[in-house]
Amino acid sequence: MLKISLIFLAFIAFFVLILKVVIIQMERLTGKYIAEKHRAIEEIVNTGKVPKIWMGKLEKRISSVSKTQGRSEKVLKMKMQSKTIILKKIDHLIDYSKTSPFVQDKETKEILLNKLLEARRLWEEKDWEEIIASPE
Repeated sequence: MLKISLIFLAFIAFFVLILKVVIIQMERLTGKYIAEKHRAIEEIVNTGKVPKIWMGKLEKRISSVSKTQGRSEKVLKMKMQSKTIILKKIDHLIDYSKTSPFVQDKETKEILLNKLLEARRLWEEKDWEEIIASPE
């Protein structure tokens, strides 16, 4: 009976340890996710530009294809898809900002949302080259 109790106690200790590790990893992942959103919001509000972290992957993909295919139909399609991706990402930031408990007060939230909505409107009107080149 003592042996079974010790095995059970070891199992419980192991389970608690694994649970603790999972909780720590989830906290890190959540913190990183929220920090990335806030950095993107801050960059958009301060510069009016698409966040660099969003642009990096998209520009790299487009430039690699354009090196081999020039100004082909595929490159133009990729640019349109990239613009759509960016607009979806800013839409997610707008939705996040509406419900986020991290924004201090109603006035701050309104200012933030207005700046994000204005950036989205401007990006929607421009083509890809204008989006990556212009500050606003």
